[in-house]
Amino acid sequence: MRFFVRFCWFFSLLGFLYNLFTTYGSLQPTVGIHFGETILHIPRGSYFFFFLSFFLLLNITLYLFSKVFKDLPKSLFLVPFSSFWTQNMDLRKAANQILENWCWAIAATANYFLMYWMLLVESTYHFEGASISAVNWFYLPGYLMLASLILPILRLMIKNPNLLAQAERD
Repeated sequence: MRFFVRFCWFFSLLGFLYNLFTTYGSLQPTVGIHFGETILHIPRGSYFFFFLSFFLLLNITLYLFSKVFKDLPKSLFLVPFSSFWTQNMDLRKAANQILENWCWAIAATANYFLMYWMLLVESTYHFEGASISAVNWFYLPGYLMLASLILPILRLMIKNPNLLAQAERD
């Protein structure tokens, strides 16, 4: 599972960077973004650096958050059935692995929705004859990714640490 989650994150990383550079190349020098009745005009470079910095901040924060789980004391380890998962080091290690994979999945999902946001800005305001329907297909996989973020919580509700070990061996 660890390999799969990190592969998805890495794929979302490459997709985001590809999307960032292709949308930047097709934008006009001034990007007009509608907020209700007002239009915010920002330079194309500010658009680029906003998305890049938001992406970096989000991914670094989630990476650091995934590493913090290992060092949390029992009293702050707030997961379903925390008394079970903190009984011994093997159970705690299994719970830490689940939570670390969850952070990587959150980062991959967030990267995906950042790509969708960039595509919406680009297709809505900066293509000839643009329409949002050109990128409507993009949100369906995102909803599936978002729904899959519930699975680690459900996994922590199952008091069977061997379930994870069996999945790692297969």
